Amino acid sequence: MKKSMPTAHSENSIIFQEYQYFDKWIWFLAFAGMITLAIIMILLSIFAVVPEAPPILFIVAGIPVFLFVILGFVFSKIQMTTEIRDDGMHIKYFPTQWNFKHYPLNSIESYERSKGGLLDRVLSWRIRRYPNKISYQCGSHEKVLIKLTNGKSLLVDSRRPDELITALKSMKKT
Repeated sequence: MKKSMPTAHSENSIIFQEYQYFDKWIWFLAFAGMITLAIIMILLSIFAVVPEAPPILFIVAGIPVFLFVILGFVFSKIQMTTEIRDDGMHIKYFPTQWNFKHYPLNSIESYERSKGGLLDRVLSWRIRRYPNKISYQCGSHEKVLIKLTNGKSLLVDSRRPDELITALKSMKKT
């Protein structure tokens, strides 16, 4: 599900484009399965000890399963889009960020591959905000550190960091 544009300028001004989706389904389903199994075991032990237990327990036991369904739906919608266009870099992190955040080309000072800090190495899906840095995490080990002219920096996860850096270099030359 990865899309990319060639690094040559296109008619819609997109030079680089990367979509990243939530891909940790095996861990999510394993965790949901363990919790559901634990609920079933607890219910079976309650009904074995107290056969006349109230049926409301089934409804209460269904609440975590319902929550996992809702969380699964939310996780299925997580998408990070990174674009390099003629006017700079654009990042959208749906569903927490509905519109693209624009970083103009003249505000980008430098860029390089990076491992990130200790907290940035955690494979998670979120936007971390620090006093002088914003980290866009999408479960990737590969990161690009982008320093801005205002002294702040961006740490952007990318599955194709070399292509992202090449696109930024091509923009700086034009």
